[in-house]
Amino acid sequence: MQKQFLEAPAPPDLRGSGLNVGIIVARFNWPITGSLLALAYEELVRLDVAPEQITVVHAPGAYELATIAQAMLSTPHHYDVLICIGCVMKGATRHDVLVGDAATQGIQRVALDTGIPIIFGVLCAENTQQAQERIPRGIEFAQAAIEMACTVQQLKYRNRQ
Repeated sequence: MQKQFLEAPAPPDLRGSGLNVGIIVARFNWPITGSLLALAYEELVRLDVAPEQITVVHAPGAYELATIAQAMLSTPHHYDVLICIGCVMKGATRHDVLVGDAATQGIQRVALDTGIPIIFGVLCAENTQQAQERIPRGIEFAQAAIEMACTVQQLKYRNRQ
């Protein structure tokens, strides 16, 4: 086996300058989703995405994220990447499983159908404490968005040559 493949690859140089980023955030469980949004937004700006190139749209809940993502990507405005932020918590019924699965599949379908990367920033937690512990993931959502947007742009550029 090649030794070069056994080591983890170096982290990418994340620079979001010139990127147009859309964020869709669910209002349901706002103490969690609002905190995730704040961290993701701050990290995008830290990574050189201009605030005027970040569009934030709200959805009622995680279930509706894919519909809003599809609507955003069908407008004349070009987005390089979207981040969908939501929080689904376990309840007394299986509703959380249905909503989490629908959000996952819907968001993935929109990304694959459009070719625009969409970061899945939906927390699926057992309780509020578990969700709160995962709020720092908002930073990772932003970093993944920049990495994916840049990687997809590089691949498209290579294919044009």
